Amino acid sequence: MTYELTDVYGQRLTGSREYLAAAKWASAKMKEAGLTNVHFENFCTDCRGWNVTNFNVELLSPNYMHIVAYPLAWTKSTEGIVEADVVNIESFADMSLLKQLYSGKLKNKIILLGKVPLLKSLPDTVFKRFTIAQLEEMQERLVPQNKVLPIPKQLEVWHDEYFEDNDFLEFVENEGAIAVFKTSSSVAGIVNVGGTYYYRENDPKPLPYFIIMPEHAGRLIRLLKQNITPRIRLNLETVFYNEPDNNVNIIGEITGSDAKLKSEVVLIGGHFDSWHTATGATDNGGNCMVLLEALRILKESGITPKRTIRLAFWGGEEEDFNGSLGYATKHYGDLNSKPNSESEKVTAYLNLDNGLGAIRGVYLQANEFARPIFEEIFQRFSSTQKNYITIENKLSNDHLTFDYYNIPAFQFIQDPLDYRPVTHHTPLDLPEYAPEPDMMKNAVMLAWTIYSLASNEKMVPRKVKN
Repeated sequence: MTYELTDVYGQRLTGSREYLAAAKWASAKMKEAGLTNVHFENFCTDCRGWNVTNFNVELLSPNYMHIVAYPLAWTKSTEGIVEADVVNIESFADMSLLKQLYSGKLKNKIILLGKVPLLKSLPDTVFKRFTIAQLEEMQERLVPQNKVLPIPKQLEVWHDEYFEDNDFLEFVENEGAIAVFKTSSSVAGIVNVGGTYYYRENDPKPLPYFIIMPEHAGRLIRLLKQNITPRIRLNLETVFYNEPDNNVNIIGEITGSDAKLKSEVVLIGGHFDSWHTATGATDNGGNCMVLLEALRILKESGITPKRTIRLAFWGGEEEDFNGSLGYATKHYGDLNSKPNSESEKVTAYLNLDNGLGAIRGVYLQANEFARPIFEEIFQRFSSTQKNYITIENKLSNDHLTFDYYNIPAFQFIQDPLDYRPVTHHTPLDLPEYAPEPDMMKNAVMLAWTIYSLASNEKMVPRKVKN
């Protein structure tokens, strides 16, 4: 299924038509797997759609070179094919000084933002699995090292980060600049792209804005330091649109069999959206397929869980957890209110979103009361591997939404593989980096974990008593 999702349906940027097409495919696959009550739930009415339809970046002088680059999401088109000289601006930290230095000097220029990337040797390997020593150190921690911000505060922090370049972009565009280039820290020419995060209908539409390969950024800056002005030929064609029906979470479930417990829910999920640079195999389409396969295994086995199991593929995770937050605020109450009685019916939320490496255990998210439950669940696999349980908080995934609502919420520990250095938010997020043996093992482990939580007589303890 991962190949079909990623190769046929491709990129799944929030708000895009491609996302909705993939969501319709996923809902059909849920039904084929035997899930019931399969439906969409909208999570955003003003998350605009955006597509890039064509682009090219070339160095023309002092000699020709094709520049490895990718446009950030939600940026405007160029006015056809344009040529311009490069100007290097190292930082926009002091906008007052920047305006003094560059007012009247940026018309018909391409801005290269930043300094020469630091040279660094490649590590011995970019493919890694957790060592036993690393896992044991995580398990032995008595208190979490990572601090979780309350969701409203986290949203404020993200908003400030997203808009930190807004004044700079407005200034250079008003000065007549044609485009902005910047680079990212990476290995071996990999371009880490992401977006501008100006994804709402009333947000700015920045001028053409590109990430370029660090090594190519370094060459351009070094040329400028030698008093040689690089000249670039550039083309970017993008499309904006607002189609609120594209912004959906995909929901399906296995209804519980116990008359008393079926009103309680084991909620599982992962984000279904991706960036526009690749097809989102490792982040996070492959994990969505693993979750669906786990439920298919349960249905195929004929096992009937006591509690209802609900699967959710979230949209908009890359933009402020929009999908999971939209679901939570609809079902569990406003962010600034006490969680309602429906939230108390959820025994646990399980999230899968750390690349496609093998599951090695679970992050308790500071919920020490849940440790005995996972110890019992993982005991079933003791003959094949030891799974580790850490009090640590895992950050930056959808489980934080449900943790905020005092729902026992957990993210699995997964082997890092080549996720961070190679595929995460890069054009290489493709199924070539989807390890089938790990995914198959994960589906089996998840099937047992989900079934166990759905069949326990008692609910998973909460960190804070309601």
